[in-house]
Parts: sequence; C-alpha cells; structure tokens
Amino acid sequence: MASLTLQAQNGPATNEVRTIKAEEMPTQAIVTFDVQRIKTMGSSSTASNATGAAQWETYANTPLSEDVRAQLYPQLRKYIVNFGQKEAVNVLLDWLQTSGKFTSRAKQQSSNAKRPNRPYYPEEMLYYLNGDSEDYAILFSRIIRDLVGLDVALVYYTSNVDGKTFNHMATAIQFTEDVPGDAVTIGEKRYVITDPAYQGAPVGRTHPHCDNSTANIILLKR
Repeated sequence: MASLTLQAQNGPATNEVRTIKAEEMPTQAIVTFDVQRIKTMGSSSTASNATGAAQWETYANTPLSEDVRAQLYPQLRKYIVNFGQKEAVNVLLDWLQTSGKFTSRAKQQSSNAKRPNRPYYPEEMLYYLNGDSEDYAILFSRIIRDLVGLDVALVYYTSNVDGKTFNHMATAIQFTEDVPGDAVTIGEKRYVITDPAYQGAPVGRTHPHCDNSTANIILLKR
C-alpha cells in the first residue's frame, strides 16, 4: 500500500525521511519527521483523558508542526493548484486512501503494543500511515482545512452488521461550489460525505454499512 522510503540523515539520529506516494498516481510528498517528537505526542496532553466527541475534536483541531507543514503542503499544493474544490479534494482523498494501510485499533494494539491506544494526532497518522477510520478522518480533516480552506466535520457511525457492532468515521465537507453526492446538514449548510478510510470511494459516497441519518456530527474549527 504505502510507498515509504527511509533514508539516513546527517542531522539528529531521530530524523526519518518518508516518501508518501499514492498508488498509480504521481501524487507524492517527501517529509522528514522528528521521530522522538512523534513518540512523545500526547504524553502531556489532556486529549488522552477526554472521550468520544471531545477527544476526536481535540485531536482533529491540533495543527501539524510548522516544519512538517512547511515540507508537506507545498508538495501537495502543486497537484491541486489548477483544480476546483471537488477535483482538489478528490486528488487529496485518493492520495491518502492509497498511501496508507487500514488497521483497526485492536489489531494495532495486538501487533504493536508501543503504539498509543487512542486516536492519532494528524502528525502521528501522517508518520505511521497505518490506522483506523478515526485516524484517517482526523488527518484528512486537517489537510482539507489547511490546503483547500473548507469547513469540515467528523461523521461518526455506529451500526449492526451481521450481529456485530460496526463503528466507522468519515468526514463531511462544506463545499462552496455545487457538489453532488451524499451529504449531511449542519444548521442550514450542506456538508458532503468524504471518506478517506473507504478505499476507492470518491467525494459524495457513503460507506455501505453507514447511515447518515443516524450519524453523530462533530463540527471542527477552520
């Protein structure tokens, strides 16, 4: 799935360079991460003590560090600069859908106990590129707000699939252009469903196990 290239650096030993590339598309970004900073994220934060919507909102509203933004965003911006809102979001959506690997929180913990047992901050997910739907939605919401300048909400679903509880999170985006597709209404504004953890799904498509009429909506800060 992810095309990750680790390279030795002449700087601090904790630095890692990663090439994050979408499958079968030229969209890619090369980012140097301070691994020590990644490993200690959340250690002194109140977000880890929050639950549910408050926790998700706190993580999603946390910005990427200045050095990561300065590296990542100019590289991604060149792929979307000539597109309208829908096309730009679809490019970024495909980049994230096909650059990472979906892994449930339970599987993350069983295979790697060193991973935090909580949602990831946007920068953590960008580094690991291995998370569940919460992690994908949190990172994607951050990128869309920063790069495309649109309002975003998290959309949390709970349903029953074959007798088992199915939990899932997507995003919903308030486009200022006319964009068709599945949507939720917040106040009087229409937010179009955009799901970075539903691989292959374009803007406006809801996961088949999810019902927008019963979803919990968490509006995020721009």
